[in-house]
Amino acid sequence: MGKRLQRLLILLAAMAMLVAACDSDDGGSTTAGDAAADSSTTVAVDTSSALQAPDGLESGLGSRATNRKVVFIADNPPSDSFWGTIQRGAQDAATLFGIDLDFQFTDGADIAAYNDLIGTAIATNPAGLAVVVRDPAALTDNICAADASGIKVVSYNITQGGDVGACMSGFIGQDFVAAGELVGDIMVAEAGITSGDLVLLPVEQPEASYATQRAEGVTTALDKVGAEYAIIQAGATGDAEALENMTQWLIGHPEVKAIIPMGGTPHRNAVQAISDAGLNIADIAVGGFDISQPVTDGIKAGDIFAAVTQEPYIQGFQAVAELALYIDFGIEPFSINTGAGVVDSSNVDLVAELAGSVR
Repeated sequence: MGKRLQRLLILLAAMAMLVAACDSDDGGSTTAGDAAADSSTTVAVDTSSALQAPDGLESGLGSRATNRKVVFIADNPPSDSFWGTIQRGAQDAATLFGIDLDFQFTDGADIAAYNDLIGTAIATNPAGLAVVVRDPAALTDNICAADASGIKVVSYNITQGGDVGACMSGFIGQDFVAAGELVGDIMVAEAGITSGDLVLLPVEQPEASYATQRAEGVTTALDKVGAEYAIIQAGATGDAEALENMTQWLIGHPEVKAIIPMGGTPHRNAVQAISDAGLNIADIAVGGFDISQPVTDGIKAGDIFAAVTQEPYIQGFQAVAELALYIDFGIEPFSINTGAGVVDSSNVDLVAELAGSVR
């Protein structure tokens, strides 16, 4: 069999694997049982490639370097549909580029455990490291130690500047401020938000950089029309907390005009919270960030106006792909804004088909 035909068959097999993975995923949100099972564990998943041709592509991609190990560390479990989609993207890129991928994760609240994983990763001498930088104060020393030891570090989903930013080479994720203003403008227009109207802005971790930057953009749009708003924590420990906190706030503020969830967890629970508070969904506009099956269902039903995506699959895939390009060719990683797409009634059917798998 010629090498060109062999490579074609290998790539077709990889594509078939991706389609099968998409078909088998139910796109659902995290259950309470899933969260409980994952909250106290740190799991390493060996996803080394079995489909990459041994001699790589004709360019040498997939074969030029001996050390092909990449440690990819998530700070939420892949049982959450968003983080599971990130994992799938990372795994697919590892397969296509012949990367020995070590995917690890911790519970989102345990920054110390996350920092420990970075320290342990350095000792295994990988060629590359992909990290979420939620807390630079806790992570800077280890991330900069990885960089100093010759490990190429990219950030995805959340990044930071300053000292820790100088130790990383690229960011694959959303421009949070721009995306916030985009969704804020959409909601002002679609919901008819005007001066004095009250808007709820629920988010998992109000003090986290992604939340403060999204809030900066959203409130810029709301300030233009003189609206009032409240930012509350909803979802730091999962769906149950998001639903409870939003429901209780809504019971005390039945006059609210709109809800703009600034994270995927409150977004997928917002419609239920309105119902649980005894309010009418027709009186409260909903639209915010991130895609999941409950969000696309809400858009289809007319209960949610729109969602701004941040494409978690791309965050996982491109982080590994850029490290592969560096490993083989020395091409420096660069930043990609993954979060400017809007999902509404005009395109929701296409997105819903892939929600929780590659969207």
